[in-house]
Amino acid sequence: MKVSFILPVYKVEKYIDECVESIVSQTYRDIEVVLVDDGSPDNCPVLCDQWAKKDQRVKVVHKPNGGLSDARNAGFDNATGDYVIFVDSDDFWVSKTALQDLMAVVSKHPECDFISFNCSYYYSDNNTYEPWVKYDDSLSKPIDKDKAMRSLVASGTMPMSACLKVISRKSLSDIGLRFIKGTISEDIPWFIDLLDGSKECMFVNQYVYAYRQNRAGSITASGGE
Repeated sequence: MKVSFILPVYKVEKYIDECVESIVSQTYRDIEVVLVDDGSPDNCPVLCDQWAKKDQRVKVVHKPNGGLSDARNAGFDNATGDYVIFVDSDDFWVSKTALQDLMAVVSKHPECDFISFNCSYYYSDNNTYEPWVKYDDSLSKPIDKDKAMRSLVASGTMPMSACLKVISRKSLSDIGLRFIKGTISEDIPWFIDLLDGSKECMFVNQYVYAYRQNRAGSITASGGE
């Protein structure tokens, strides 16, 4: 089963190499990495092309700036894998065996339209990881969307982020799910529609993803663009 990683790239020249390296070094090898250069004005377009030269599993889409949702949609349109994973290119995956462990779960449960994994907040100033809230045990086996929603609300965990899921590409196509261009917090309506369109899903406490916190120049760190 081939996995397509989709990475929108915009003003992340300090972080993109660490991000891509964390993916191409996964022990699970049947992957492609779609780097979507969203008209980035820095050195990112060059760095993307260098990765494509270095690893034949990396392909680059250069496009005019259209924002995160537009870049993710462009990446999905160029993805050929059986499963899709979105990654923000200033974040990274923590362990080299993470995808192998995740795909072992996926292969056991092909009935699931998507499987959510978990994340940690990463603080680069002191190199520490703070794990996010654990999913309830009831979510660790295939579950329908209504039970999933009740359990998520009850446990106080609502993993809206598109970056915390391995999703069947066919399911995404069948649901007809796209990110809404130009919206803030685009992951929230997207996740609700994904859950609503899914027959079965799972949420596993594999802490795969590192969310970089206090990033210099990020919207959250500076309070504006």
